[in-house]
Parts: sequence; C-alpha cells; structure tokens
Amino acid sequence: MKPDRLTVSWLILLGLSAATLLLASHGGNGPGAAEGVAGAAVLLGLAVAKGREILLRYLELDRAGAGWRRLLSGYLAVLCGAILLITAAGALGWVGGGR
Repeated sequence: MKPDRLTVSWLILLGLSAATLLLASHGGNGPGAAEGVAGAAVLLGLAVAKGREILLRYLELDRAGAGWRRLLSGYLAVLCGAILLITAAGALGWVGGGR
C-alpha cells in the first residue's frame, strides 16, 4: 500500500521541523556574529522549504498555474531574505551598534 501524498508531505514537514529544532537548539554558541548569520540563513532556508511544502501540497498549488507557484514561492524567498538581511545588519553592527 502506497501512502497518499498528504501523508508523505506530513512526514517531510516532520523531518524539516525536527532539523529546525535541532539546529535552533544548538545555535548561538559560536564565538562570532558570522556564525549566527550563517545559522539564521540555514534556519530560514528550512522555513522556506516548509512553506513551499505547505503551499504546494496542503494549498494544492502544485495543481494551480505556474504563476501562482512562482509568486508565492518568490514571496517566501523575499520575506526570508529580508529577515536575513535585518539579522545580518544587527549581528554585524551595521545598525543598532552591534553586540
């Protein structure tokens, strides 16, 4: 018996969430700001992967037109990129006086 696509998607989301939890629980132990920014980039990458999985499988955008997939996936990427830029700006002392 082959599992349905929502079950597979749910298992993928569980795996991505477990990876996020493991990385986030061990983050912040590095000596410098660059490690913090790199860790944030990895966590945001996992967030984009989870968001795309939800969009494609649960909101059924895999059946919709390519325009909707590109638009919403692009929105996720731009949003996470902005969050990463703000994180880098604060961690590296570009704004707010740094740490």
